[in-house]
Amino acid sequence: MGEQQERNKETVRKAIAAFNKQDLDEFWSYHTDDTTSHEPYFPEPLTKAEMSVFVPKLWAAYPDWTIDTKTVIAQGNTVVVENIMTATFVNDFEDQKATGRTFSVREAVFFEFQGDKIKDVRVFLDRQTQEEQLGTA
Repeated sequence: MGEQQERNKETVRKAIAAFNKQDLDEFWSYHTDDTTSHEPYFPEPLTKAEMSVFVPKLWAAYPDWTIDTKTVIAQGNTVVVENIMTATFVNDFEDQKATGRTFSVREAVFFEFQGDKIKDVRVFLDRQTQEEQLGTA
């Protein structure tokens, strides 16, 4: 594996660690200014500005949100991770009432790099299982 792929893997690890610390400024330091995120909760990719509104709401509703990375693979300018995502729904999220229940689901995330920064993120997870565990299905 090349030196660039190893650096990209480390960047992804640091970005996930910043997310787990709920440090949005540090999280964004690993992304390009025009980064996008394809989230399973939205029909279109979110811009950095849109994610900057969405993520703090997410953390407020799920204050213990944790991403535990199990696998990291790099090829070319892409890093793929397998995570276990866990959180407890303790505060209302927009029009959805908190259930006090916890979810734990696996997700796969593809990170596309431009230079040394994350340019595009694509998240894949089983929303049905997540919603069933939370009692929001």
